[in-house]
Amino acid sequence: MQQNENQSLRPGLLTFLCVLSFIGSGLAAVSNFFVYFNHTVVLEMIEQESFEAMGFDFSLFGRIDRSYFLISAFLQVISFNGVRLMWNLRRTGFHLYAISQLLMLIISTIYIYKPEDVFPMFDLVLATLFILLYLRFRDRMN
Repeated sequence: MQQNENQSLRPGLLTFLCVLSFIGSGLAAVSNFFVYFNHTVVLEMIEQESFEAMGFDFSLFGRIDRSYFLISAFLQVISFNGVRLMWNLRRTGFHLYAISQLLMLIISTIYIYKPEDVFPMFDLVLATLFILLYLRFRDRMN
């Protein structure tokens, strides 16, 4: 009964945002754990010239420290749990989601963007957009 009650109270846009975040955070967590546990195999695959022949340049990937993938995976799991709580209209989920997204921006800046001297504009815009859209529904959460 509680689930049906929450489902009827949850706005359609919030449901849509949660589904997108479930997919994004879930796939990102799985892929980051996979890369962390199979880092040497993935590097060996990238070093083969088959990707280069197809026009892909994965040289940046080889310069990223392995620990980045573990930290990122844990932050994605936290983000996923935040979305799960927001799905159930729990305000705590918004805070977990927002903090994990901001920490992911900081971590990716430290490990990827700063050494490459690039500003993570797309990541910043996307994270800000989702946080602001979720913020719009925070008053409906308890």
